Amino acid sequence: MENDFHFESEEVKPVAVDVCGGDKGLGVQVEGAVQAFKEFGVVSILVGPKLEINTKLESLSATNLPIQIVDAQEVISMDDSPARAVRKNPNSSLCVAYKLVKDGAASSIISSGNSGAMMIAGKLICGLIPGIERPAITTLIPVAGNNKPNVVLDVGANVECDATHLIQFAVMGAVYYKSLFGSPLPKVALLSNGTESSKGKEVTRSAAMALQNIQNINYIGFVEGRDVPKPTADVIVTDGFTGNVLLKAMEGTAGLIKSQLTYKAEQSWLNKLRFLAVRGILKEAFGKDFDYSTYGGAPLLGLQNVAVVLHGASDERAVKNAIRVADSFARKRLIESLTEELCSVWTNCII
Repeated sequence: MENDFHFESEEVKPVAVDVCGGDKGLGVQVEGAVQAFKEFGVVSILVGPKLEINTKLESLSATNLPIQIVDAQEVISMDDSPARAVRKNPNSSLCVAYKLVKDGAASSIISSGNSGAMMIAGKLICGLIPGIERPAITTLIPVAGNNKPNVVLDVGANVECDATHLIQFAVMGAVYYKSLFGSPLPKVALLSNGTESSKGKEVTRSAAMALQNIQNINYIGFVEGRDVPKPTADVIVTDGFTGNVLLKAMEGTAGLIKSQLTYKAEQSWLNKLRFLAVRGILKEAFGKDFDYSTYGGAPLLGLQNVAVVLHGASDERAVKNAIRVADSFARKRLIESLTEELCSVWTNCII
């Protein structure tokens, strides 16, 4: 693969988009990239089957845009074993996109595909930040009122974790929260089945003991699932299996509330009038802050380059916003800040 791209400066490197990932096909990935350029001026490199990408660009009348294409015919599917798939398909769209970032042709990568494969490919191709053994998918959970959202990690990259991994996630989450919101000492908690120190698994309790002795980490103890959307903690840490179940359960609950309100509104004219009366408030209260496509995607923290993981069902709006987010992280030098802050924390670490 030849990297024949030329840029005016380090600040304008494009975002590498794995167009083969996701449930909704190549079209939404390409359309999202077109929208990202038109709305935000962010350029993308679309990685995948060149002919299909060109056909979609033509249908969008977007062949004149400065969107670049890198051909990649191999695909890692959602059903593939992540480790095996990455090693057997080095020329897959995901791996090729990562190589563009590693080689400096792209500032960052986004993908709606196999999150496990994204983690493994990122580790093998880009490498990890010193002091981090595993990357973690990090998401923002809305909090009621005028409160800032909570940072939750891991939400899908690591099914099983030991205490060391949870400690590293806690440090990364605290640094990430600080970089987003400027809070000098965010409240960090471990997700458990009770707030008492005796609750949780042995792994969780071991991580808790260690976190109590790390300087510059404001560890406040255990929180329960019901505390995730509350201002009890700013950063909530768990393993990827639990975090992913939590995230999907919250999505399902939001969908249930919406469906039930719609169902009830259709039962009578009086209910319809009631629903219409409060629809504006509901939209304002549960609109963009509770829509994952607003945030675009979740950063895969711990890699030496910016990588953003999208929901498998992402549409073109989510892809557009993920490209915006990835470009913003790269321009703000998130990885450099994270590395520097982590080094400071580890230097002052007492375990």
